[in-house]
Amino acid sequence: MKSIQDIRCENLKDLINTEFGGTQSRLAERMETQSNLVNRWVNGKKAIGDSSARKIEKAARKPTNWLDVDHRLVNLEEVASIDYGDARQIVASNLKQWMLNNEELSSQQRLADACGVSQPTIARILRNDVSANVAHLEVIAAAFGRKPYELMIPQLGKATINYDHERFALLPQGEKEKIESFIDFVIAQHEKDDQ
Repeated sequence: MKSIQDIRCENLKDLINTEFGGTQSRLAERMETQSNLVNRWVNGKKAIGDSSARKIEKAARKPTNWLDVDHRLVNLEEVASIDYGDARQIVASNLKQWMLNNEELSSQQRLADACGVSQPTIARILRNDVSANVAHLEVIAAAFGRKPYELMIPQLGKATINYDHERFALLPQGEKEKIESFIDFVIAQHEKDDQ
């Protein structure tokens, strides 16, 4: 389990990337503190105490104790509540998760710079305000070194099987059929047990 310091440090990094364009000095200016202090917090060289955490939250206009919540777990819970008929919501949720898990592309501006899609368009995709077109899906996925269809696959849902799609694609057809047959077998066994 993560310590409160680990959670605060992760959240601070995410906050700087998403709210301050990846620039630590912007947060320092808003807090009216030295930028080297913010840098020490980010690098884990100085613990973020309770009063400092509250000052960070105030400067970033976040609710009290926001820094103390593991937002990566909260996002996983959000994923479980998605209606899988809504493709825009799936894309938005997957993109948020990809950004959280990739420090280099964790801010909208960094992603925009990497893929060539404007930052306002990325913001609208993340808010589920617009449907991303195929060209956007291709360049956004490429920035993460992934395929565009991966943005459309519901993650961690009840009907999702997690596996490496690229490696599966390389299997001979006979091996793919064995996997599909095994899945059918397990489902049939489960239905038998329920009767």
